Amino acid sequence: MKVLYNITLLGAAHRHHLSRTGIFRVIENLAYGLKNSNECDLIFCTQGYQYILFDVLDYLQFNSDLAEVPLGYQSKDVKFRRWLHNVYHNLNQELDNLPKSQKLAPEILVRRAIRKVLTYVTQYTRSLYKPISSHNLARSDIYHSPYEPIPDEIRKAATPIQKFLTVHDLIPIIHPEFFDLKDNDTVQRAISSIDPESWVLCVSQSTKNDLCNYLSIIDPARVFVTHLAASKLFYPCLDSQQIAATRGKYNIPNAPYILSLSTLEPRKNIDLTIRCFLQVIQQEKIQDLNLVLVGAKGWKYDRIFAEISRNPILKDRIIATGYVADEDLAALYSGAIAFVYPSFYEGFGLPPLEAMQCGVPVITSNTSSLPEVVGDAGIMVDPKDSDMLCHSLLELYNCPDLRQSMSQKSLEQAKKFSWEQCTQQTLAAYRVALDGNYEVRKERN
Repeated sequence: MKVLYNITLLGAAHRHHLSRTGIFRVIENLAYGLKNSNECDLIFCTQGYQYILFDVLDYLQFNSDLAEVPLGYQSKDVKFRRWLHNVYHNLNQELDNLPKSQKLAPEILVRRAIRKVLTYVTQYTRSLYKPISSHNLARSDIYHSPYEPIPDEIRKAATPIQKFLTVHDLIPIIHPEFFDLKDNDTVQRAISSIDPESWVLCVSQSTKNDLCNYLSIIDPARVFVTHLAASKLFYPCLDSQQIAATRGKYNIPNAPYILSLSTLEPRKNIDLTIRCFLQVIQQEKIQDLNLVLVGAKGWKYDRIFAEISRNPILKDRIIATGYVADEDLAALYSGAIAFVYPSFYEGFGLPPLEAMQCGVPVITSNTSSLPEVVGDAGIMVDPKDSDMLCHSLLELYNCPDLRQSMSQKSLEQAKKFSWEQCTQQTLAAYRVALDGNYEVRKERN
C-alpha cells in the first residue's frame, strides 16, 4: 500500500528542541515502523507555512535512516530545491549568529537584509513546491496525518484516497481550563477536519471513548485504538558512573530523589506534587530526599515556581532541570527511587510508561488513560487527594522491598507496549480501509 505520511511536526521539533515532546516521539517512531514494513510504500509530506519544508529537510539530513524515504514535491528540479534549502539554512545560521543590538548598528541592517532575502526565497519556492502534489495524491492509497488537521486538498481530492487522522487527546476541548486558546484551536481544527468518510487512530481506549462521545458524525467502527510505546531510549541504566555523571550535569545532589517529568503546566498537577513533597519531608523530618522536576516551561508555569518560592525549605530540595537531552533520560529515570505523575488527564501518558520501561516504581493518577497504561504495576491515586499522594510517597521512600517489587512489575507492564505492535495496529487499520472490511467491522462494533 502506498502511504502519504505527514511529518510536519518532526521538522518543527528539529528546529525548536523544546517541542520534542511525547507527540514528536510518536510521529517519529511510527515513521520508523512504517518505513521498515514490507507492506508499506512510504512517502513523506508536509503542510502549513513554507518554511516548514526547510525545517523538514534539515531534519531528514540529520536523520539518515528516515532520509531514505522520499519527500513529496511538485518541483522536478531536485538540485535547485536542495540549493534553496541550503541558502535558507545558511542565512538562518548567519542570522542567529549576529549580535542582537538595540541600536541601528550595521549588524541590524544586515539582519534586516537577511530577513528580506529569506522572505524572497520562501515566496519563490511557493511556485515550485506544493506540500501534497497531485502526482503524489494520484498514486497514494492512504493519507495519514499523525497530528495536524487533514488538509483541504486531501478532503476534497478526486482520487479515492483513504484519509487517516491520529487523535492523541481531546483534553483542550474537555478541559479548556488547562489550556490557552491557541492550544485549544489546534486540537479543535484537527477534530473539525474529520468527516464521516475519515478513519481515526486513537492512542488509547480512553481517547476513543472521548472522541466518539464528542463527535457524533464519526462511526465507532471507523475509529481504531493504536496504543503507543516508550522509545528504546528508555531502559534500566545500571551504570552507576553514568547515573552519577548525569546527576552532576543537572546539579542533582548525591541523595535519593523522586522524579517528575512533564511540561510544567497546570494540567500536570505539579503544584500538588510539590505540596505533598514538602509535607512529607517536614512531618517526617527527612533530610536526604529531593524532588527533581524535568520539563520545559508551559502555560501558567509561574504558579509552580510560586509554590516553591513560598517555602524557603524547598530552595535546595527541589531541582528544576529544564529540558533534558534524550541521551540523559534513561540514567535520570533509573537513578530515581520513584516517578510521580498525578496528572489530571492524559490521552495516553508516555512518561509513566517510559519510567516503567526503566524499571522505576510509578505513582500516577487513576483518571483517563493512565490506568490503561500502568495497569496494576503502579500506585494509582486520585489527583485531588493530597493525603493519598503523601502516603504513597512516604511508603515508597520507607520500603526498599516495595520499590524492588514495583520495579519488576513496571518492567513486565512495559513489555505489553511496543512500537512494533503500534505499527501493526496502524497497518491493520489501513488494511480495513483498503480491503472493504468496514461493513464487517461495523457489525462487530
